[in-house]
Amino acid sequence: MAIGKEEREKEAQRVTAVRGLIQGRIEELRTTVDERRAEATAIGRSFWDDISVNADNADDIIETAASMAQQEHVLQGQERSYRHAQDALRKLQRVVDAPYFSRIDFQERGEQEREKIYIGLTSFIDNTTDEILIYDWRAPIASLFYDYPPGPATYRTPEMDVSGELLLKRQYIIKAGALQDLFDTGLSIGDEMLQMMLSRSADEKMSSIVTTIQREQNGIIRDDRHKVLVVQGAAGSGKTSVALQRIAYLLYKYRTTLSADNMILFSPNSLFSDYVSRVLPELGEATMQQTTFQDYLTHKLTDTGLRLEDPYDQLEFILTGTDTDPGYTTRIQSITYKTSEAFLALIEAYGEKLKGGGIRFLDLAVGKKVLITGDELSERFYSKTSILAIGERMEQLSEWILEQLEVFQADVQKRFYRKLVREPKYMGTEPEMKKMSRIKAHKAIAPLKEKAQKLAYIDVLGMYQGIFADGGLQQELAELTGQPLPEGWAAISAFTVKALEQGDLLYEDATPLVYLKGLLEGQLRIGTIRYCLVDEAQDYSPFHYAYLKKLFPRARFTLLGDWNQGIFTHANASVTANVTAGNAAAPSDTHGYSSISELMGEDETETIRLVKSYRSTREITEFACQVLPGGEPVEPFSRSGEAPRLLRAADEHELDRLVEEAVQHRREGGAGTIAIICKTERETASAHARLKPRLPELAWIRKDTLHYEAGVMILPAYLAKGLEFDAVIIYNAGAAVYAEAKERKLFYTACTRPLHHLDVCYLGELTPFLQGE
Repeated sequence: MAIGKEEREKEAQRVTAVRGLIQGRIEELRTTVDERRAEATAIGRSFWDDISVNADNADDIIETAASMAQQEHVLQGQERSYRHAQDALRKLQRVVDAPYFSRIDFQERGEQEREKIYIGLTSFIDNTTDEILIYDWRAPIASLFYDYPPGPATYRTPEMDVSGELLLKRQYIIKAGALQDLFDTGLSIGDEMLQMMLSRSADEKMSSIVTTIQREQNGIIRDDRHKVLVVQGAAGSGKTSVALQRIAYLLYKYRTTLSADNMILFSPNSLFSDYVSRVLPELGEATMQQTTFQDYLTHKLTDTGLRLEDPYDQLEFILTGTDTDPGYTTRIQSITYKTSEAFLALIEAYGEKLKGGGIRFLDLAVGKKVLITGDELSERFYSKTSILAIGERMEQLSEWILEQLEVFQADVQKRFYRKLVREPKYMGTEPEMKKMSRIKAHKAIAPLKEKAQKLAYIDVLGMYQGIFADGGLQQELAELTGQPLPEGWAAISAFTVKALEQGDLLYEDATPLVYLKGLLEGQLRIGTIRYCLVDEAQDYSPFHYAYLKKLFPRARFTLLGDWNQGIFTHANASVTANVTAGNAAAPSDTHGYSSISELMGEDETETIRLVKSYRSTREITEFACQVLPGGEPVEPFSRSGEAPRLLRAADEHELDRLVEEAVQHRREGGAGTIAIICKTERETASAHARLKPRLPELAWIRKDTLHYEAGVMILPAYLAKGLEFDAVIIYNAGAAVYAEAKERKLFYTACTRPLHHLDVCYLGELTPFLQGE
């Protein structure tokens, strides 16, 4: 039913009134923030003026300490009060121009009056009347807006379920504090509103994600029953939005017991991290801990001195190599095995074996003088049986080492002193000689103390290398696991040893090495993390998941991915044979949902599928689905647009001209972000060199790019994962570039990046992926 003119005017007046109240509160908060900042600064400056320091006797010392503690408590209280006011100010400043986006009218069962609930990014209460003028979108009652059509409805509170009748669902478009339009909607968020939001450009769209949450997404956002949520989401289904909204919801619901420091998000790359870091503040929350798995590995392996390969270099090797290249097949076998549950079992068996013997220890030496030999450390460690875990025994060993080093330091200090006394040219006083001796002794022993504290006396790298170099150990571990070593093991072993001896740590070796390191050092647990979210989860191996579970034993996991976009070898390994045989690239159960359930605990894991894609037009989505005819199902949203264009070139010169013309055409059509997507970094470098004279504004997006702005850019397909653009131009979709099974999902990923326009340029014959092959 159409909304009448009088009702529209009432709603417009309410928007103006509420905005006026928010503006008034903003001014009050500005004054409060200034006052509390000044108070905290003044207390900090006068901290020592208000304390009488007296250390004449024990009572005076206690009194002084109590006075300092009291002053510190006052200062901390003022600082907390200042931060609270500042946070409230920032939240209201974000919403003042669009205070809310929806309204529901709800009549609770047994009540006579209907409640009018206005929903926005943050709550707002009239201080005069105590009326809640705006409810936070994460409030329990707000879930009615996302979950129900008008009619019977129920929402869950911490104490009980509340049932009643949902009488109205309304959405608003508010800009610059003025009501632009409003709609009454049914079950899903109104198609008219959703169409409007989805038709926006890429740089505007993420800021409106709360207004278009769908029912299936809302169930994931508010789920607090399952320890592990696995979300298979089609490209453009809102996985990243769901992840960020889930973070904001959890921080809101558990705000008294949970902070951003208790959560961690693993992003696929730094570019993506920057992309999502702008969204959490829009949802009313501070940015949480965010990292990439590669950055985490780098941090854990800084003391090895090895050159750590990153996953994109590994992928570049895979995509640019062929079976005829020396070592290529061995490397693929190595990656497949080292990311598997079988290799995880072998590493864990090694860890069990080491409890009884076999740990390699390094000598602790000053220059050429060995103070404690590795054999002494081994004898000390294994001298008596212990029920303690290896990590706890290492702590005891470190304590013993530090005690011994104190003795050595005292001895070194004496020797330095005696040397100074005998030195005829040195004319210092006795106190000066003692001080100098103490400094020199500390400088000599301090590096060894640091090694003891960091457990750097364990030869973890040598032990990992031994798995591949020691034939006897290999057979013993195979017997312990009850699994034979993989095909091509001899070649894999030789390949691995050679890389390590050259100082290179291949990406497939990094997680197993960190895992073994953690087993030996007892540092496989971070208990402060309560929620771990993994985006692009399809690119993580079974070994990765096992490690994350050990690392965050108290955490609940949300794993969001699209197995249609599993572009890494370990994500595709179990389906390679089927694809090569001509079958569809179906998702892998071995490396997909069942594997995660087994690793994380089947009773604790819930798998949810998001099949509707909201990113691209129907035409683009249906076009992309041709590439993976047997993949995870994708249902396009009913937003129509221009069909993708196929642009054939006869030679490289014509290809560059077609790409340039496509860029100009899309720019003239209003596209704000235009991405030219290549297959690899190698192709990107070549294309950039040729296109830059034609397109001077062209930006080259590399793996270390931290952020990107609107404009024209060129990048490899694997860096485009998780991102979206107004228009995408695939640089060369010829059969010479995209033809092998390992490239199918990569090409699919490229085709699913655009919001509105897709141009597929190609040289020679078109890829068989678009010819039904």
